[in-house]
Amino acid sequence: MKDTRSQWVDDLLAGFAAYYLTTVPVLLGLLFGIEFLHSPTGASLARADPIAVCFKSDAVHYLGISRDGYSYDPAESSVVTYCPAYPLLGRWIGQVTGLPLGEAALLLANCAFLGACMLLARYVRARWPEATPEQRALVLAVFGLWPLGLLFRMPWTESMFVCGTLAVLYGMARGWPLTVLALLTGLVTAVRPVGVALTVAFVWHALTQPGFHVPAKALHSIRLAPLACWGLLAYMGYQWLAFDTPWAFVLAQEHQTFLAPEDRSWPAKLQSLTTLEPIWGVYMPSCRRYWGAAGGANGPLFNLYFWNPILFVLSGVLLLVGGLKRWLTGSELILGVSLLAIPYLTRSFEMSMSSHGRFAAVVVVNYLVIGRLLTYLPRQAAVAFCAALALFLCLLTSLYVAGYMVF
Repeated sequence: MKDTRSQWVDDLLAGFAAYYLTTVPVLLGLLFGIEFLHSPTGASLARADPIAVCFKSDAVHYLGISRDGYSYDPAESSVVTYCPAYPLLGRWIGQVTGLPLGEAALLLANCAFLGACMLLARYVRARWPEATPEQRALVLAVFGLWPLGLLFRMPWTESMFVCGTLAVLYGMARGWPLTVLALLTGLVTAVRPVGVALTVAFVWHALTQPGFHVPAKALHSIRLAPLACWGLLAYMGYQWLAFDTPWAFVLAQEHQTFLAPEDRSWPAKLQSLTTLEPIWGVYMPSCRRYWGAAGGANGPLFNLYFWNPILFVLSGVLLLVGGLKRWLTGSELILGVSLLAIPYLTRSFEMSMSSHGRFAAVVVVNYLVIGRLLTYLPRQAAVAFCAALALFLCLLTSLYVAGYMVF
């Protein structure tokens, strides 16, 4: 059934309201961090530039790519591990608007998150048509207030990634042409390599389309698969021409490790991944991966090395619930599982689940599951849950801008 113009307007306004209201805790956290916190080195942040403090860790590398382009050194970690869509688009925005590159990158991230909120409002209506306006608002609130979603407003790729992912998911729900969906999916693979998870979900969607025989659908899916990862393929082609290896972005990650075991042979890695040791090892004081070794002087509450495995497993549980309840389609389940499996199989052993909490935050289908689960609670409990998320989002932002390693 075609949506009315009023429904479109309602959803776009709901998305804007979600972006605006859920960004307030981030702004408060940013101001609190500048005014009252000191950096880990003890330096005061008073009168610090509010835009400059948003550039930490990966954001600094993306800004460097926008300014200086790519470089690759096989002997050390290189910025070639970062895909080009976000830094290049940020550079173009800066050239068109005349803004400094930092401001352009921050503007891009927030515009992408605003678009993601609007797309999520449309997606929830398409996938949960019987939901009340209050229930749809609850999904948007959880999405906007999720503490690791702090990066959706920072100059990282998360917001652009979820915006592109939601565009494809909405297109699937509305029956857009497969060629259009393939082109959008390919664009997402140019934002982050894990975008190939969306390629896998797209192929499943194409294979399950009605009206064609299985061999014909399989052949059509094979033809569209390269188009559905054109962004990553194009980036690989660039690396081949510039650095003589299309796999430079993979090879450079070998130098990125965190509390990893000394034995990094393939048999040791296979045994570790099979026994889920990267997950439970974080909580074993005798293990090299122990969260306290990452700086646990302030306890576990605001230590994301403690929370990363928990958030990662929680994301998997939510997918399981969504599948058992039939709240999620096959393509959505495949997308969610792939978004978790790819970083676990490729980086959890070397990185001791570092950043896996933010990897789980981009599994956007889970926000629909959380929203449905919250409908089983009294209204006051759901509001209290959202308030708790807002508090943690605010405090996490303060720690981030102060320079603490929170991811």
